[in-house]
Amino acid sequence: WSGVKNWDSRELAQKFPAWASRTKAIRYTATNHLVGRGWWAWMIPLKGGDTSVGIVFDQRLVDLPEGERLAGRLRAMLMAHPAARELMADATWHAGDVHFRRNLAYRSKHYAGDGFVLVGDAAAFIDPFYSPGMDWISYTASAAAALIDGSVRGKPKAARIARHNEHFATSYERWFDAVYRDKYDYMGDHELMTLAFRLDLGLYYLGVVTPPFKHGPAALETPSFSAPASAPFAGFMALYNRRLAAIARARHARGVWGASNDRRYYGFRSYELTWTLGPRILVAVGAYLRLELREGWRTWFSRPKVAAPSTPSVASPSPVPSVPPAPAAQAV
Repeated sequence: WSGVKNWDSRELAQKFPAWASRTKAIRYTATNHLVGRGWWAWMIPLKGGDTSVGIVFDQRLVDLPEGERLAGRLRAMLMAHPAARELMADATWHAGDVHFRRNLAYRSKHYAGDGFVLVGDAAAFIDPFYSPGMDWISYTASAAAALIDGSVRGKPKAARIARHNEHFATSYERWFDAVYRDKYDYMGDHELMTLAFRLDLGLYYLGVVTPPFKHGPAALETPSFSAPASAPFAGFMALYNRRLAAIARARHARGVWGASNDRRYYGFRSYELTWTLGPRILVAVGAYLRLELREGWRTWFSRPKVAAPSTPSVASPSPVPSVPPAPAAQAV
Protein backbone atom coordinates (compact mmCIF):
# COMPACT_ATOMS: atom_id res chain seq x y z
CA TRP A 1 0.00 0.00 0.00
CA SER A 2 1.12 3.55 -0.67
CA GLY A 3 0.13 6.61 1.31
CA VAL A 4 -0.29 4.96 4.73
CA LYS A 5 0.46 7.60 7.37
CA ASN A 6 3.53 7.41 9.56
CA TRP A 7 2.61 6.58 13.17
CA ASP A 8 5.20 9.13 14.33
CA SER A 9 4.18 11.92 11.97
CA ARG A 10 3.76 15.48 13.16
CA GLU A 11 0.24 15.43 11.71
CA LEU A 12 -0.91 12.64 14.04
CA ALA A 13 0.97 14.10 17.02
CA GLN A 14 -0.81 17.43 16.60
CA LYS A 15 -4.19 15.78 16.09
CA PHE A 16 -3.84 13.31 18.98
CA PRO A 17 -1.38 14.88 21.47
CA ALA A 18 -2.28 12.66 24.44
CA TRP A 19 -1.77 9.53 22.36
CA ALA A 20 1.49 10.81 20.89
CA SER A 21 2.95 11.66 24.30
CA ARG A 22 2.36 8.21 25.81
CA THR A 23 5.62 6.83 24.53
CA LYS A 24 9.03 8.28 23.76
CA ALA A 25 9.96 5.33 21.54
CA ILE A 26 9.44 5.03 17.79
CA ARG A 27 6.06 3.57 16.91
CA TYR A 28 6.54 3.44 13.15
CA THR A 29 8.97 0.51 13.18
CA ALA A 30 7.44 -1.23 16.20
CA THR A 31 4.97 -4.12 16.03
CA ASN A 32 1.61 -2.45 15.42
CA HIS A 33 -1.59 -4.49 15.40
CA LEU A 34 -5.14 -3.28 14.85
CA VAL A 35 -7.57 -5.67 16.51
CA GLY A 36 -11.29 -6.41 16.31
CA ARG A 37 -13.58 -9.29 17.21
CA GLY A 38 -12.35 -12.28 15.27
CA TRP A 39 -9.57 -10.47 13.42
CA TRP A 40 -6.35 -8.53 13.63
CA ALA A 41 -4.30 -6.55 11.12
CA TRP A 42 -0.65 -5.65 10.75
CA MET A 43 0.97 -2.57 9.25
CA ILE A 44 4.66 -3.05 8.46
CA PRO A 45 6.69 -0.27 6.78
CA LEU A 46 8.71 -1.39 3.76
CA LYS A 47 11.78 -0.01 2.09
CA GLY A 48 10.86 2.85 -0.21
CA GLY A 49 7.92 4.14 1.81
CA ASP A 50 5.27 1.53 1.04
CA THR A 51 3.50 -0.42 3.78
CA SER A 52 2.58 -4.08 4.04
CA VAL A 53 -0.99 -4.31 5.34
CA GLY A 54 -2.65 -7.62 6.10
CA ILE A 55 -5.64 -9.02 7.94
CA VAL A 56 -5.90 -12.41 9.62
CA PHE A 57 -9.40 -13.45 10.67
CA ASP A 58 -11.52 -16.37 11.84
CA GLN A 59 -14.20 -16.91 9.21
CA ARG A 60 -16.50 -18.50 11.77
CA LEU A 61 -16.77 -15.06 13.38
CA VAL A 62 -16.23 -12.50 10.63
CA ASP A 63 -15.61 -12.31 6.90
CA LEU A 64 -14.52 -9.70 4.41
CA PRO A 65 -17.38 -7.40 3.34
CA GLU A 66 -19.00 -8.16 0.01
CA GLY A 67 -17.49 -6.54 -3.05
CA GLU A 68 -16.16 -7.17 -6.52
CA ARG A 69 -12.46 -6.67 -5.80
CA LEU A 70 -10.46 -8.32 -3.04
CA ALA A 71 -8.51 -5.12 -2.32
CA GLY A 72 -11.73 -3.14 -1.87
CA ARG A 73 -13.11 -5.76 0.51
CA LEU A 74 -9.87 -5.68 2.49
CA ARG A 75 -10.02 -1.91 2.73
CA ALA A 76 -13.69 -1.97 3.76
CA MET A 77 -12.94 -4.35 6.61
CA LEU A 78 -10.07 -2.19 7.83
CA MET A 79 -12.20 0.95 7.71
CA ALA A 80 -14.33 -0.45 10.53
CA HIS A 81 -11.40 0.37 12.84
CA PRO A 82 -10.98 4.06 13.78
CA ALA A 83 -7.17 3.89 13.72
CA ALA A 84 -7.22 2.38 10.22
CA ARG A 85 -9.59 5.10 9.03
CA GLU A 86 -7.06 7.69 10.15
CA LEU A 87 -3.90 5.93 9.00
CA MET A 88 -5.25 4.78 5.64
CA ALA A 89 -7.44 7.74 4.74
CA ASP A 90 -5.39 8.48 1.63
CA ALA A 91 -3.82 5.05 1.11
CA THR A 92 -4.03 3.16 -2.18
CA TRP A 93 -3.26 -0.47 -2.88
CA HIS A 94 -0.89 -1.75 -5.53
CA ALA A 95 -2.77 -3.56 -8.28
CA GLY A 96 -1.69 -7.18 -8.53
CA ASP A 97 -0.17 -7.20 -5.05
CA VAL A 98 -3.25 -8.24 -3.04
CA HIS A 99 -3.55 -11.90 -2.07
CA PHE A 100 -5.80 -14.25 -0.10
CA ARG A 101 -4.98 -17.50 1.65
CA ARG A 102 -7.26 -19.68 3.75
CA ASN A 103 -6.70 -22.38 6.38
CA LEU A 104 -3.45 -20.88 7.60
CA ALA A 105 -2.71 -23.53 10.22
CA TYR A 106 -1.32 -26.80 8.89
CA ARG A 107 1.06 -29.53 9.99
CA SER A 108 2.97 -32.35 8.36
CA LYS A 109 2.13 -35.97 9.09
CA HIS A 110 5.84 -36.74 9.34
CA TYR A 111 8.56 -34.25 10.26
CA ALA A 112 11.43 -36.56 9.39
CA GLY A 113 12.04 -39.88 7.69
CA ASP A 114 14.72 -41.94 6.01
CA GLY A 115 16.78 -39.36 4.13
CA PHE A 116 14.74 -36.23 4.87
CA VAL A 117 13.86 -33.80 7.64
CA LEU A 118 11.52 -30.80 7.39
CA VAL A 119 12.30 -27.34 8.73
CA GLY A 120 10.38 -24.07 9.06
CA ASP A 121 7.13 -23.67 7.15
CA ALA A 122 7.81 -26.91 5.27
CA ALA A 123 7.16 -28.69 8.57
CA ALA A 124 4.15 -26.75 9.89
CA PHE A 125 2.57 -23.34 10.40
CA ILE A 126 0.39 -22.22 13.28
CA ASP A 127 -0.64 -18.56 13.19
CA PRO A 128 1.19 -15.27 12.49
CA PHE A 129 -0.10 -13.61 15.67
CA TYR A 130 2.81 -13.36 18.15
CA SER A 131 5.14 -14.03 15.17
CA PRO A 132 6.21 -17.56 16.22
CA GLY A 133 7.95 -18.27 12.91
CA MET A 134 11.52 -17.59 14.07
CA ASP A 135 11.01 -19.78 17.14
CA TRP A 136 9.69 -22.58 14.94
CA ILE A 137 12.60 -22.19 12.52
CA SER A 138 15.09 -22.29 15.41
CA TYR A 139 13.59 -25.48 16.83
CA THR A 140 13.18 -27.32 13.52
CA ALA A 141 16.59 -26.31 12.15
CA SER A 142 18.43 -27.12 15.39
CA ALA A 143 16.71 -30.49 15.73
CA ALA A 144 17.33 -31.23 12.04
CA ALA A 145 21.04 -30.46 12.42
CA ALA A 146 21.26 -32.75 15.46
CA LEU A 147 19.42 -35.51 13.61
CA ILE A 148 21.69 -35.25 10.57
CA ASP A 149 24.81 -35.06 12.73
CA GLY A 150 23.77 -38.22 14.54
CA SER A 151 23.19 -40.04 11.27
CA VAL A 152 26.60 -39.01 9.95
CA ARG A 153 28.17 -40.31 13.15
CA GLY A 154 26.47 -43.67 12.69
CA LYS A 155 23.91 -43.43 15.49
CA PRO A 156 20.75 -45.58 15.04
CA LYS A 157 18.32 -43.68 12.83
CA ALA A 158 14.95 -45.31 13.35
CA ALA A 159 14.57 -44.54 17.05
CA ARG A 160 15.89 -41.00 16.67
CA ILE A 161 13.55 -40.26 13.75
CA ALA A 162 10.59 -41.64 15.70
CA ARG A 163 11.50 -39.47 18.69
CA HIS A 164 11.89 -36.42 16.42
CA ASN A 165 8.43 -36.95 14.92
CA GLU A 166 6.88 -37.51 18.33
CA HIS A 167 8.46 -34.37 19.79
CA PHE A 168 7.31 -32.08 16.99
CA ALA A 169 3.83 -33.57 16.74
CA THR A 170 3.39 -33.08 20.48
CA SER A 171 4.87 -29.58 20.37
CA TYR A 172 2.57 -28.45 17.58
CA GLU A 173 -0.63 -29.80 19.13
CA ARG A 174 0.13 -28.39 22.56
CA TRP A 175 1.27 -25.05 21.12
CA PHE A 176 -1.91 -24.71 19.08
CA ASP A 177 -4.19 -25.62 21.98
CA ALA A 178 -2.29 -23.48 24.49
CA VAL A 179 -2.16 -20.27 22.50
CA TYR A 180 -4.29 -20.19 19.35
CA ARG A 181 -7.35 -22.45 19.51
CA ASP A 182 -10.45 -20.20 19.45
CA LYS A 183 -8.32 -17.20 20.48
CA TYR A 184 -10.10 -15.03 17.92
CA ASP A 185 -13.27 -15.24 20.04
CA TYR A 186 -11.75 -12.84 22.56
CA MET A 187 -9.38 -11.00 20.27
CA GLY A 188 -10.44 -7.36 20.37
CA ASP A 189 -11.90 -7.41 23.89
CA HIS A 190 -9.45 -5.17 25.75
CA GLU A 191 -9.73 -6.80 29.17
CA LEU A 192 -9.58 -10.41 27.97
CA MET A 193 -6.86 -9.86 25.38
CA THR A 194 -4.69 -7.86 27.78
CA LEU A 195 -4.92 -10.63 30.36
CA ALA A 196 -4.09 -13.27 27.75
CA PHE A 197 -1.14 -11.21 26.53
CA ARG A 198 0.31 -10.94 30.03
CA LEU A 199 -0.01 -14.68 30.61
CA ASP A 200 1.05 -15.77 27.12
CA LEU A 201 4.14 -13.58 27.07
CA GLY A 202 5.17 -14.33 30.64
CA LEU A 203 4.97 -18.08 30.11
CA TYR A 204 6.71 -17.67 26.75
CA TYR A 205 9.64 -16.05 28.55
CA LEU A 206 9.60 -18.83 31.11
CA GLY A 207 9.30 -21.80 28.75
CA VAL A 208 10.74 -20.67 25.41
CA VAL A 209 13.19 -17.84 26.08
CA THR A 210 14.76 -19.06 29.32
CA PRO A 211 16.04 -22.56 28.31
CA PRO A 212 18.49 -21.40 25.58
CA PHE A 213 19.89 -18.76 27.94
CA LYS A 214 20.38 -21.36 30.67
CA HIS A 215 21.43 -24.40 28.65
CA GLY A 216 22.77 -22.97 25.40
CA PRO A 217 21.90 -23.86 21.79
CA ALA A 218 21.30 -27.52 22.68
CA ALA A 219 18.02 -26.46 24.29
CA LEU A 220 16.68 -25.62 20.83
CA GLU A 221 16.94 -29.25 19.77
CA THR A 222 13.86 -30.05 21.87
CA PRO A 223 10.80 -28.03 20.77
CA SER A 224 8.70 -26.21 23.34
CA PHE A 225 5.84 -28.12 24.98
CA SER A 226 7.28 -31.50 23.90
CA ALA A 227 9.04 -32.45 27.13
CA PRO A 228 6.96 -34.27 29.79
CA ALA A 229 7.79 -31.54 32.33
CA SER A 230 6.09 -28.94 30.12
CA ALA A 231 2.74 -30.76 30.05
CA PRO A 232 1.32 -28.99 33.16
CA PHE A 233 2.24 -25.57 31.76
CA ALA A 234 0.78 -26.38 28.34
CA GLY A 235 -2.34 -27.68 30.08
CA PHE A 236 -2.74 -24.50 32.12
CA MET A 237 -2.28 -22.32 29.05
CA ALA A 238 -4.84 -24.37 27.11
CA LEU A 239 -7.20 -24.04 30.09
CA TYR A 240 -7.12 -20.26 30.40
CA ASN A 241 -7.17 -19.82 26.62
CA ARG A 242 -10.27 -22.03 26.42
CA ARG A 243 -11.89 -20.24 29.36
CA LEU A 244 -11.21 -16.75 27.97
CA ALA A 245 -12.82 -17.82 24.69
CA ALA A 246 -15.86 -19.11 26.59
CA ILE A 247 -16.13 -15.88 28.60
CA ALA A 248 -15.87 -13.87 25.38
CA ARG A 249 -18.69 -15.87 23.75
CA ALA A 250 -20.84 -15.34 26.83
CA ARG A 251 -20.11 -11.61 26.76
CA HIS A 252 -21.05 -11.45 23.10
CA ALA A 253 -24.32 -13.28 23.78
CA ARG A 254 -25.14 -10.76 26.53
CA GLY A 255 -24.18 -7.82 24.33
CA VAL A 256 -21.30 -6.70 26.56
CA TRP A 257 -18.32 -7.96 24.53
CA GLY A 258 -15.74 -5.16 24.40
CA ALA A 259 -17.96 -2.91 26.52
CA SER A 260 -14.96 -1.52 28.40
CA ASN A 261 -12.76 -0.95 25.34
CA ASP A 262 -13.31 2.76 24.87
CA ARG A 263 -10.32 4.90 25.88
CA ARG A 264 -8.63 2.01 27.66
CA TYR A 265 -4.84 1.99 27.75
CA TYR A 266 -2.49 -0.58 29.22
CA GLY A 267 1.13 0.48 29.57
CA PHE A 268 3.09 -2.77 29.56
CA ARG A 269 6.66 -3.10 30.82
CA SER A 270 8.44 -5.95 29.06
CA TYR A 271 9.30 -9.09 30.97
CA GLU A 272 12.92 -9.69 31.91
CA LEU A 273 14.94 -12.83 32.64
CA THR A 274 15.36 -11.87 36.29
CA TRP A 275 13.80 -12.84 39.60
CA THR A 276 10.83 -10.59 38.73
CA LEU A 277 9.56 -12.95 36.02
CA GLY A 278 7.94 -15.50 38.33
CA PRO A 279 6.15 -12.97 40.57
CA ARG A 280 4.82 -11.06 37.56
CA ILE A 281 3.42 -14.25 36.07
CA LEU A 282 1.76 -15.05 39.40
CA VAL A 283 0.18 -11.59 39.47
CA ALA A 284 -1.32 -12.27 36.03
CA VAL A 285 -2.54 -15.69 37.20
CA GLY A 286 -4.22 -13.95 40.13
CA ALA A 287 -5.96 -11.55 37.76
CA TYR A 288 -7.23 -14.50 35.73
CA LEU A 289 -8.58 -16.27 38.84
CA ARG A 290 -10.38 -13.10 39.92
CA LEU A 291 -11.98 -12.89 36.47
CA GLU A 292 -13.23 -16.46 36.84
CA LEU A 293 -14.81 -15.67 40.21
CA ARG A 294 -16.30 -12.39 39.02
CA GLU A 295 -17.64 -13.53 35.67
CA GLY A 296 -16.33 -16.89 34.54
CA TRP A 297 -18.79 -18.84 36.69
CA ARG A 298 -21.45 -18.08 34.08
CA THR A 299 -19.83 -20.60 31.74
CA TRP A 300 -18.35 -23.15 34.15
CA PHE A 301 -20.96 -25.79 33.35
CA SER A 302 -21.95 -24.85 29.82
CA ARG A 303 -20.72 -26.61 26.72
CA PRO A 304 -18.51 -24.56 24.39
CA LYS A 305 -20.36 -23.18 21.37
CA VAL A 306 -18.35 -22.92 18.19
CA ALA A 307 -19.51 -22.55 14.62
CA ALA A 308 -17.14 -25.13 13.15
CA PRO A 309 -14.25 -27.40 14.14
CA SER A 310 -11.12 -25.36 14.80
CA THR A 311 -8.54 -28.12 14.37
CA PRO A 312 -5.99 -27.01 11.77
CA SER A 313 -5.93 -28.82 8.45
CA VAL A 314 -3.22 -31.31 7.62
CA ALA A 315 -2.97 -30.08 4.05
CA SER A 316 -0.96 -27.04 3.04
CA PRO A 317 -3.04 -23.86 2.53
CA SER A 318 -4.08 -22.94 -0.97
CA PRO A 319 -4.35 -19.40 -2.38
CA VAL A 320 -8.02 -18.97 -3.31
CA PRO A 321 -9.64 -15.52 -3.66
CA SER A 322 -13.19 -16.69 -2.95
CA VAL A 323 -13.73 -19.42 -0.38
CA PRO A 324 -16.38 -20.91 1.93
CA PRO A 325 -16.09 -20.27 5.68
CA ALA A 326 -12.96 -21.72 7.29
CA PRO A 327 -11.35 -21.35 10.72
CA ALA A 328 -8.68 -18.84 9.71
CA ALA A 329 -7.81 -16.81 6.67
CA GLN A 330 -5.43 -14.07 5.67
CA ALA A 331 -5.72 -11.24 3.18
CA VAL A 332 -2.69 -9.12 2.34
